[in-house]
Amino acid sequence: MSQDAAESTGGAADPAAAPLSATGPTARGPVDPAAAPLSATATTSRGAVDPAAAPLVATSGDERTPASASARALLPDALRGFTAAVDAAARHDGWGLPTPSSGWDVRAVVGHVAAQHGRVPALLGRGPSRLAPDGDPLGPDPRPTWRALVAASTVAWATAPEDARVVIAGEDAPASELAERLLLDLVVHAWDVRRALAVAGADVDERLDTACAEHCLGWVRSHQRLLADSGRFGTPQDTESADPQAQLLGLVGRRA
Repeated sequence: MSQDAAESTGGAADPAAAPLSATGPTARGPVDPAAAPLSATATTSRGAVDPAAAPLVATSGDERTPASASARALLPDALRGFTAAVDAAARHDGWGLPTPSSGWDVRAVVGHVAAQHGRVPALLGRGPSRLAPDGDPLGPDPRPTWRALVAASTVAWATAPEDARVVIAGEDAPASELAERLLLDLVVHAWDVRRALAVAGADVDERLDTACAEHCLGWVRSHQRLLADSGRFGTPQDTESADPQAQLLGLVGRRA
C-alpha cells in the first residue's frame, strides 16, 4: 500500500465503515428529496428542518458552529461540506476518478458515506433503513440519491433524544459515539473527493470546515489505538504543518 493510501486493501479506512449495524426493514426511498420521502420534520436551534433542504442545513459565516461543540452539533456543517463535494463530482463527471482511499473511486467513496447515513434512521430508532434492497446505496444517479439519504439522516438526528443509544460493532453505545464516527467519515472523505477532482485538474477548494477538522483532530488523537487496531487505516504520515487539517489527514494516513 502506498504512503498516500488511507485504507487497507481489505476494507474501508474509517471506523464507521463495517461496524455499524441496524435493524428494521430496508426500502429505497424516492431519490428526489423534493418528493417528501420523510414522514417527519423537526425544529432545531437553527429552525425548522425541511427534508427537501436538509443536506444544506448548516450555519455560515459568523454563525459557524465552534470546534468545541459536540460532534452531533457539527454534523450539519460537515454534511454541507460533503454535499458540496458530491455536487462538484457531479459537475465534473468525476465519479470514476481514483481517490486517496486505496482501491476506491469517487463513486465508491460517496456510496460508502451514503450507506452510513442510509442506516442512521434505523440506528437512532427514527424509522427504517433507507438502503436499497439491491445493496447499491447510490442507484443510477448519485447526486439526488445522496441528498435523499442525508435528508433522512438529518431529520433522524434532529428528532432523536440527546440520550439516544445505538449499536456499534454489536455493542451498545451512546449516539454521541456514532456522531463522532460519522463526523470523521464526512470530513475525511469530503477531502478524498475534492483531492481526486483537484488531481484531475478540476478547480475545487480542498479546504475543509475548520471547526470540523479541529474537532476530528482532537477525537483522532484520543482514539489512535482504536483506529490502529481497526486495521482500516494506512500508516500515519508525519507533517510539520501546524494546520489542523493537515495534521488530521496525516493521522489517518493521507498526505495533504
